[in-house]
Amino acid sequence: MITNYYLVSFILALILSMTYLVIWHRHFDIHMTMVFAFMPIVNLGYLMLAEARSLEAAILANKITYLGGCYLLLFVMLAVLRLCNFEYDRRINVALIVFNTLIYLGVLSIGYTGVFYKDVDYKEVNGVGELVKSYGPVHTVFYIMVIAYFIISLVAMAYSYFKRNEASNKIIRPLLITELITIVAFFGGRMITKDIEFVPIVYVLDQVVYLFISHRMCLYDITDTGIESLVQSGDTGMVSLDFQYNYLGSNKTAKAIFPELYRVKVDKSIVGHRSLEESMLEWIKEFEKSSENNKFPYHMGDKSYFVEINYLYNGKKKKGYHLFVKDNTREQEYISILNKYNANLQTKLEQMYESKGVK
Repeated sequence: MITNYYLVSFILALILSMTYLVIWHRHFDIHMTMVFAFMPIVNLGYLMLAEARSLEAAILANKITYLGGCYLLLFVMLAVLRLCNFEYDRRINVALIVFNTLIYLGVLSIGYTGVFYKDVDYKEVNGVGELVKSYGPVHTVFYIMVIAYFIISLVAMAYSYFKRNEASNKIIRPLLITELITIVAFFGGRMITKDIEFVPIVYVLDQVVYLFISHRMCLYDITDTGIESLVQSGDTGMVSLDFQYNYLGSNKTAKAIFPELYRVKVDKSIVGHRSLEESMLEWIKEFEKSSENNKFPYHMGDKSYFVEINYLYNGKKKKGYHLFVKDNTREQEYISILNKYNANLQTKLEQMYESKGVK
């Protein structure tokens, strides 16, 4: 019966990872992808441990389960930092992976040295394989690492939830719940019962939440349109809104043109922000009446802009609106100069004709 529990957890994790593979595209966060790659493998390790009938088989299965502790928690933390839009030197990622790999080398030494487990033995409880062990110094470092990653993730989510507009609370809330449940299962599961591990089924629940997050992130990531150069630099601003006029994201150029965007939190409506109501909202309402009516002029100070509205797509499905704002100040100045030149020319011609008595 207990073995069936581990088998079901493995199959569900595998199905969810395959689902992620089907919906995957290149704008998904790499750390989230690694989470989905590792989770079925880790759950397979728990199944192998339950079915182990020798010390050697149990140690091998245990080494597989520790892929979760050594790498899954790291990838989840890095995904949290990414989803909360924290910027940091990417070389830190390399350093952390190297550090975790060194700890995992300690795991691989189980059965050969006492750095991770001082002593290890095998026993069978209710038909399920189990390791009896005493912990070595590297295992203490492992626990410190797990707690540190959890605290970093928790602080990042709390800070983003209350202080940052760039991160969506719809993303942070489920992330926080999965983090809390996972850490409780990791440390407290054995306090409830020693017959089974709750971690495998919690990983399955985490995957369900991560699938929702991955799907939702497609809407927030405005680079998903495939024109990253316009998003990151240049004189073209981009703004994304869903069909309820909730703000999904924008680039720096758009924020410079519409400073009010700095005060709008992701997933919150632009309704109530007067300057955006008088510009974006009015344009969108005109666009809703007729999709052909999607081009509008906009002036701010001595600057002139050309605004184009299109639908925001996730795959083939319409999910909202995409606003492209192009600086056309030079074009307008050229047109103005040309109009003045034509007006002056017309005036001179009329004066010349009048002086010659030509009407």
